[in-house]
Amino acid sequence: MKRIMIVGSKAEEEEYKNYLQAFRSLGADPFLSLSFLDMKDADSVVLPGSLHDMNPVLWGEENQHANDVSNELDQIQWDIMKLAIPKKKPILGICRGIQFINVYFGGTLVQDLPCGEKHKASDPENFHLLHNVKDGFMWELYGETCQVNSRHHQSVNRIGDGLLETAFWLGEDGYRVTETIRHEELPIFGLQWHPERMYLYGNEKQKETAEMLLRFFMKQMHE
Repeated sequence: MKRIMIVGSKAEEEEYKNYLQAFRSLGADPFLSLSFLDMKDADSVVLPGSLHDMNPVLWGEENQHANDVSNELDQIQWDIMKLAIPKKKPILGICRGIQFINVYFGGTLVQDLPCGEKHKASDPENFHLLHNVKDGFMWELYGETCQVNSRHHQSVNRIGDGLLETAFWLGEDGYRVTETIRHEELPIFGLQWHPERMYLYGNEKQKETAEMLLRFFMKQMHE
């Protein structure tokens, strides 16, 4: 059984319960940890969503719209990335996680989306169309388009070195939001959406879409 290290605090397990439940349902063995010492027990790493935005100083900007910044979480995830990458461990960034991966590789973020109301957390949950980039892994999984959920107010801006955009959202006014990325050489993937929530709480089609992505990531641990 493959062990997935979800980089979150055990003290805040409620915040990460969806990640744990989804991966367990698919036959993996996920565990929460913020300790780089646990990397030796992990076959892969998940950088989950969080209520803590990244500190904009990490990409050279002043904080204008970042919420509840946690320098401690930024540093811990940075150190874990530095350890995981040389070992070529598969890494999946979800929501805040895609943003972190992009900044780690030298990219920048939009601190507050001008189209944010269409992407923020809501009840019922927001869903929107993705356009998948031809020949990317999203295209291989879903074809030209797919529907995903949305719970964010920030997004990838300038894409980091060695990263490729593999899916995007396009607004009626032409505003474009990068929704999925991958590293061109390493098994590193980022999603602005939440497959763990789609898998647990979505309808049959939404669950199928999410399961395809999560199983795709789990397969990376066998290669």
